[in-house]
Amino acid sequence: MDSMVSIIVPVYNCAGFLPRCVDSLLSQTYSSLEIILVDDGSTDDTSSVCDSLAESDSRIQVLHKTNGGVSSARNAGIEAAKGEYITFTDADDYVNPDHIECLIKLMERHHCDVSVCSYISEEEDKCSEQSCCNGSENEKCYDRNSAVCELLAGGAVGGYVWNKLYRRELLSGVRFRGDMKILEDLRFNYEVFERVNKMSFSTYKSYHYIQRGQSAMHRSFGEEHRKMVETAREIRDELAGSSPELAQAGCGLLATTILWVSDVMAEYGPYDRQLFEQYRAEFKPLKKNYMKMSRIPFSYRASAVFFSMGFGVFRLAVKTVRKIL
Repeated sequence: MDSMVSIIVPVYNCAGFLPRCVDSLLSQTYSSLEIILVDDGSTDDTSSVCDSLAESDSRIQVLHKTNGGVSSARNAGIEAAKGEYITFTDADDYVNPDHIECLIKLMERHHCDVSVCSYISEEEDKCSEQSCCNGSENEKCYDRNSAVCELLAGGAVGGYVWNKLYRRELLSGVRFRGDMKILEDLRFNYEVFERVNKMSFSTYKSYHYIQRGQSAMHRSFGEEHRKMVETAREIRDELAGSSPELAQAGCGLLATTILWVSDVMAEYGPYDRQLFEQYRAEFKPLKKNYMKMSRIPFSYRASAVFFSMGFGVFRLAVKTVRKIL
């Protein structure tokens, strides 16, 4: 329990959010930490806030760099990290006091290379009541193939990096792709999970993810979303020659990605008729097996039914569901 954990926090123009995030990290029950704040060329008061926080606690290290995006910032943090374990936290999120301790214990209990916790999704400026890990949470362990399949299925494990703890040696030679603004987490995790011996997952919700309307996930359809589909195709093609389970998982990822980006197109626009029909044609041969995949959330299988009916029906379904939610 004395091994150091490096917590990498990419930071850009978030002076108002950062103190809460850092306070939650400094309050961890697991004390052997280094907190690496990577200031990615902020243009507000964030840089000075980082320096002030570093003066308050010797466990905080600040890296100032020119703006290169979140992937570049995370890569810089990995290069600077000295811990045996590495994890990530977004600057506008926060964690429970036992977040790191629970991830460490989960990893050591199951002798695995990556441990994963669940998370609470919150609206901006709202905080939920914090819980404690009391032993009633469900835990599950996965071998390499199953870990990759769970990652690509879009379920509770998630493609994110901020709910995961990694053994440092696992990240040797693996870095985030700077040309990706969406799905960069999943691509990174896919490369990491292909190296794992085992991955463990807990339903304990120790991470608080803050939904902000200006995030990359809540923008109008554009080039970033096209690149998501391209990345999903790459992974599908890489897994095509693997076991049937992995090959199916790759096809499932592509199908899910097509549905997700089409959902963005339907809700936020602009509508590209030619591209939508191209996605629909690409989805058609994937649909039968996709609907049978147990790991795929029901919401995606339901979306697939409306997607197959054309843009008008699909858009109406998306708008109706959003209105209800």
